[in-house]
Amino acid sequence: MPKHTKKRSTIKRKHRRMKQHAEENKTKMLDRKQLLKEYDPYNIRKWAFEAFREDLK
Repeated sequence: MPKHTKKRSTIKRKHRRMKQHAEENKTKMLDRKQLLKEYDPYNIRKWAFEAFREDLK
């Protein structure tokens, strides 16, 4: 009995979708990095961490 395999067009469609999502995620990640750079002076966690490190010394 032959094993059922997916059609090549289905696989191509899936690969195209995966590539598109990867590109979207890449742009989102770049945007997020840019925002982090812009908001770095306002990062309260970073301040708290640095203050905590100073207390340990």
